[in-house]
Amino acid sequence: MSATAPLSPVPEPQPAASEAGVTPPAPEAWSLARRLAFRFACAYLILYNFPFPLDIIPVLGDFVTSVQDGLWKAVVPWVGKHVLRLSTDITVTPNGSGDTTFNYVQVLLFFVVAAAVTGVWSAVDRRRTEYVKAHDVLHASVRYVLATAMLSYGLSKLFKSQFPFPSPERLHQPLGEFSPMGLLWTFMGFSKGYNVFTGGAEFLGGCLLLFRRTTTLGALVVAGVMVNVVALNFFYDVPVKIYSSHLLLMALFLVLPDARRLLDVLVLNRATQPRPLQPPFPPSRWLSGAGLVMKVLVVGSIAYGFVGFRLEFIRKYGDSAPRPPFYGYYTVESFTQDGQRLETTSGDARRWKTVTVTRFGRMVIKHLDDTMKSFGLEEDAPKKTLTLIDGKDDAAKKFVLAYTRQDANQLVLQGTLQEAAIEVRLTRVDESQFLLLSRGFNWIQEYPFNR
Repeated sequence: MSATAPLSPVPEPQPAASEAGVTPPAPEAWSLARRLAFRFACAYLILYNFPFPLDIIPVLGDFVTSVQDGLWKAVVPWVGKHVLRLSTDITVTPNGSGDTTFNYVQVLLFFVVAAAVTGVWSAVDRRRTEYVKAHDVLHASVRYVLATAMLSYGLSKLFKSQFPFPSPERLHQPLGEFSPMGLLWTFMGFSKGYNVFTGGAEFLGGCLLLFRRTTTLGALVVAGVMVNVVALNFFYDVPVKIYSSHLLLMALFLVLPDARRLLDVLVLNRATQPRPLQPPFPPSRWLSGAGLVMKVLVVGSIAYGFVGFRLEFIRKYGDSAPRPPFYGYYTVESFTQDGQRLETTSGDARRWKTVTVTRFGRMVIKHLDDTMKSFGLEEDAPKKTLTLIDGKDDAAKKFVLAYTRQDANQLVLQGTLQEAAIEVRLTRVDESQFLLLSRGFNWIQEYPFNR
């Protein structure tokens, strides 16, 4: 037997390229199509997401946002009228709908400006062969924008403030009268568990996006969530189509650097190599501090907005918030106007059909012809009166009605409303008797219960 073989020498640690005085290899050159695509994506995403991250800085963010809003509110209607020659002027500015004519023209302008910037940039910077560092900076910016949106939406579902539980008037509304969006909102609002499930997925994706190492996983989670959200917005006519589509595209943009590796592992069954996760610039205390400050600003702005607005909204109007006096849905048992009793068979549109007092403290009166009139509502308990307010500010008209209650479900109103003396007897409907609310959860079902 031969002697024991000598041990292999242990290799000495090699100095880094910069320590050895050797210039690191230049990044691989990008194709022309890739360079053009990056220039356009960079210009477009900066335009679309601006004023982020300035908008998360107190005071400065409000100022920059107001200046930007004023600029677009001047430019967009002008372009619509003089360039696109739209048949009607753009007078509706951004509101609860994100799919207004204003929004579509604005996105068109983003596209045109980004294309122009791409052309100028390509001419001026035609010798550059890659944008590795610029891409890393843009990538970080987009993941923070997306994380902000996902954390905000996730919290609004986890604390169930986006979709309210079906109100009494919804429960009595015929299904055929629902708008597609109203049907979706009612479907989502019915189940707290499903809100927590979907909100938890959004919140998880947002948290994962805050860290470079988990960005791809977070982007995949968000992409999966947003595909469903975009489909709901399109197929249930929810006016958030533009914004949700952009959030989905941002998630796919974040996945792109790992797309080839994911394809190799998940589809082609090939081995793959890890992708370097170094920051775009050499590590330093300044860079680490800047990253920490960005995380604190993003999380802080979301927490501030949520605590300052959402929690107050939940406290006042959430599912468990105190209900206003007389909250509920009422049928009209009898209706007398100017001494004349109007029956349901009369077909007289003056007769009330139902009355609803909403969670926001408004009274909605539905007449026999199904027309509705909404009033603000104030109670004076000592005087036992209800004041119906028609309009806003000093121009509002006020009508005072006396009320009496025989029991918790019986209400009689008397007084003058819109120059007519009325007496109305109302009976509150117990919505807990609806099958939708009484059916509950069942582990075992011997037969499907589908009605």
